[in-house]
Amino acid sequence: MEDEKYKELRKRYPKYVSKEQLYVICRISKRTAKYLLDSGIIPCEDTGKKTRRYRVALKDIIAYLKKRDSTGNTQVPHGSVSSRKIKGPRTCYAQAIMLGQEEEVRRYFEYIFSDFPHVLNLYDIAEMTGLAYATVQRLIRSNAIRSWLVDGRRMVPKAYMLDFVASTKFLNTKSNSLDFQRILGGFHVWQGRQSASVGSGAMIRGNKNNK
Repeated sequence: MEDEKYKELRKRYPKYVSKEQLYVICRISKRTAKYLLDSGIIPCEDTGKKTRRYRVALKDIIAYLKKRDSTGNTQVPHGSVSSRKIKGPRTCYAQAIMLGQEEEVRRYFEYIFSDFPHVLNLYDIAEMTGLAYATVQRLIRSNAIRSWLVDGRRMVPKAYMLDFVASTKFLNTKSNSLDFQRILGGFHVWQGRQSASVGSGAMIRGNKNNK
């Protein structure tokens, strides 16, 4: 009998999907999705178009997910889709906050990844933080990120991951990878919106007090 999550995918998506839908369904990065398609691990039709280039059968994606879930093997060689680097200084979250604001980073991650499952695998964490998969493995081994062993695979409750992103170790981790910088850039935007919201609230309260 087919697992309920696969039945739900069949209900939610059409018979053929795009590469963009593929990485959402599999919860993987864009580069990983492209590797799976270009290598033929997940069969697809390459239309050659600049947009919506790939046409992927949902049944082939489900077949891949079933194999990945049962074996824990993503079929992606380590390092083959490592984060690219950009020119410029390596930056970190500690440079964007003041002492005592560590929980802001936790709230940011909790907000932008609210749709992720309550229990994460290592690829989820790499996707969420922008850290390389190998780095996540080292953090798991050193217990910097607490985890459970489930059917021979390391799994991390989302609450543990949120504890980690508010930790000194993560806040002081510097990187200039595109994924890390993209997510850190999102934090700067989120931070600005939070400040604007607080400022608006204070202004409204001030106007009421002056009446």
